[in-house]
Amino acid sequence: MKIILCKSHLDGPISGADETLVTYASQLQRAGASVSVLLMYLHAEEDQYYQRLLESDVRVSWIASNLTRTSLGTGRRIAARMFLNFPGSKPLLRRRTQPVLTAVANHYYAECLAFLEREKPDVVHVMTPNAGASVMIRAAHDAGIRVMYQELGIPYHPPGFDYYEEFTSVLPLCAQVAALSPRLFADCRDKLTSCKSLSILPIMSQGFSNGNGHAPRAADGKFTFGYAARIEKLKGPMVLIEALGRACREEPNLFVKIAGDGSQRQEIAARVKALGVANHYRYHGVYTHPEECRAFMESLDVFVMPSFTEGTPNSVVEAMACGKPVIASAVGGIPDMIGHDAGLLVTPGDTSELTAAMLRLARDSKLRQQMGAAARDRYRRLFSPHVVTPLMLDTYRRVVGNSHAPEARECSQLHPWARA
Repeated sequence: MKIILCKSHLDGPISGADETLVTYASQLQRAGASVSVLLMYLHAEEDQYYQRLLESDVRVSWIASNLTRTSLGTGRRIAARMFLNFPGSKPLLRRRTQPVLTAVANHYYAECLAFLEREKPDVVHVMTPNAGASVMIRAAHDAGIRVMYQELGIPYHPPGFDYYEEFTSVLPLCAQVAALSPRLFADCRDKLTSCKSLSILPIMSQGFSNGNGHAPRAADGKFTFGYAARIEKLKGPMVLIEALGRACREEPNLFVKIAGDGSQRQEIAARVKALGVANHYRYHGVYTHPEECRAFMESLDVFVMPSFTEGTPNSVVEAMACGKPVIASAVGGIPDMIGHDAGLLVTPGDTSELTAAMLRLARDSKLRQQMGAAARDRYRRLFSPHVVTPLMLDTYRRVVGNSHAPEARECSQLHPWARA
């Protein structure tokens, strides 16, 4: 079976969708599948995700010219600076730029169609709802190729993403739409009523270590919480900093390490000083390779994801793979991820709840040990390549209409969410 994973462009430097694409492609390659990646716009040569695809011997192709890529990249950088300096300009800029992005993507429809007709894949797997993805779906359908779209978040969310209404017009062209977890499957079923077929295909992460949450508290008494994601409002890093300020009044040896980058990074640096906890905060920067991610996660006692909206965050899976208990907002597919035993769920934006959860795990080593072991176990059963890669291949077989093969039936038994 020949598989092409499609995405409009690599968002970098911190993109859950890019991480998912690279992990899927590299694990399919490792499993011996014929897999390649098609981008509408190629990113810079030094992009971490592009480099990881090359390291995994995954072939990467792109449709648009380098000039278009450079022009769009410049436009994104200008828009990012405007978002940072004038936050209120975001809705207006989105409305003004969306027609341009749609027109540019439509310009490359013929090239995309010709590429897919030439390559003749069995299935095209498209990610991320944008104009480029719409063109890829239409081109694959018109080339007579079976298409699967994977929703990596929540349909029509966050609010203000006006393009989603337009994007859903191409979903009836897809043989299947995949969600990331049972809760998100239900959400897609309720909101994407034009879809022909729905399934669940979770994210995955390569196992990092044999961690099981048994790490004792540091000899100096320090206890470290960690956060790894974009440093922006919807991810909730400021809520974590406010909770750190409160928790340190009761437990002075608590610390927070943050990995990532984004519009609130400088604001957080100023806020920890205002709260008097600057010595309890460490900015780690952006890790660019799985080994750096592993080192970051293993340096933590507990991982925290206080988002206001989520699908199923890659960083939560990475923490669970290292046997770390998780404190996270009860949004999107996160409750499916950690269940009732691998961490604590809190109300998004509730600083008091988050503070209480942090203090509880800092003070209860037995609970941390139990939750860390449960997190590692849930990673193995739900998000490891051993169970997700066969499920992917089974899904592709069903998409191309070969669901009755004996190996497909065997694969479908490997994952607890497969029957949804």
